[in-house]
Amino acid sequence: MKVVLVRHGITEWNAQRRFQGQTDVALSALGKLQARAVGRRLRGDSFAACIASDLRRARETAEAILAEMAQPPPLRLEPELREMHFGAWEGLTFDEIAERWPEETANFRRQGLWAPPDGETWAAFDARVRRSFDRHCSASANGDALLYVVHGGVIHALLRRLMRFGGGAAPIRIDPAGVTEMELDGESAWVRLLNDRCHLDELDAIETA
Repeated sequence: MKVVLVRHGITEWNAQRRFQGQTDVALSALGKLQARAVGRRLRGDSFAACIASDLRRARETAEAILAEMAQPPPLRLEPELREMHFGAWEGLTFDEIAERWPEETANFRRQGLWAPPDGETWAAFDARVRRSFDRHCSASANGDALLYVVHGGVIHALLRRLMRFGGGAAPIRIDPAGVTEMELDGESAWVRLLNDRCHLDELDAIETA
């Protein structure tokens, strides 16, 4: 089975390096262009379904991708694929968080039962992401390809599992509108592309001009 994982396009909060979590932030103007670029990249590909987080930034990205595809698959919105809930940290930068919660910030990358204030534990987050992924993959007939449009944290959670990183953080960068492609054979996962963003080269050139 081929699985393509796409992180949503950039938002204003991404650009400001603010924690978004489950706050329903829209794509920025650049994020919308990024999403369309992903769609053009995947234009000739065939998928049984596009499964997306129901948060606005992921949904808008998925809709823009599908609008560019020659044979767009059906879109399924999945609440269990929302980003990790960061509670009181949402809307703040890491520096602001570190100033207000220095002890909690020091524990940020620890897994298991730790959570931000009023937020979600790593264990609960990983469990719901894996549950949703397993359900959709199991329901896919004959190993049909699936397209996921989700969040950076969700992609990290899947890579931690599929690449057997254990409970530690995956040392991988996932950029807005980056594309990761994997093949699953039932017991193993094979990474074909990791955070590929060649489709964004023209937008990068415009942004830095």
